Amino acid sequence: MCNFSVFQSLLDHWALKQLFPIAPLHRLKEKPTVNAILVDITCDSDGKIGSFIDLQDVKDYIALHPLNSKPYYLGIFLTGAYQDIMGDLHNLFGRVNEVHVFLEDDEPNGFYIEEALSGSRIADVIEGVQYQQEDLCRKMKAQIDAATRKDMVKPREGVRLLELYESQMLNKTYLNIERTSPRKGPGK
Repeated sequence: MCNFSVFQSLLDHWALKQLFPIAPLHRLKEKPTVNAILVDITCDSDGKIGSFIDLQDVKDYIALHPLNSKPYYLGIFLTGAYQDIMGDLHNLFGRVNEVHVFLEDDEPNGFYIEEALSGSRIADVIEGVQYQQEDLCRKMKAQIDAATRKDMVKPREGVRLLELYESQMLNKTYLNIERTSPRKGPGK
């Protein structure tokens, strides 16, 4: 199960059965031993990738590494701006995070990331469907205050819950990207 929407991020896979290259982004020195299909976290039953490009052929699974307690990242390549723009607000996920990767033989890993572009914040997406961050936070505070008065929630826990709720509004709908200073490529 992956944290994305097939309909949003891979519209042509969903609608036209277009195949996109998909590969793990780390643990590349380990042999992948688990055959898998990918499903998304959306509410529809079409959020599945079950056809994968292979060197010679198309397979109905992708070889991945066994999961452990660490995040496991996959890259879906050659999607382009068209895929991105067609589904930006489907399932309220907003704009996805993006990176500009350049292949470079002189780099230790053979590539470098020139730029990381952050996706939508939760607050941005909900405002796009006529909800206001401040209003939602105010309503959550009123509910927590009422629960505290009824001794259903301890005051300290209520404060922690409200702080968590408010901080989540600033998070990305997808995974957060840590910003680093971009490295300029040739001719930049």
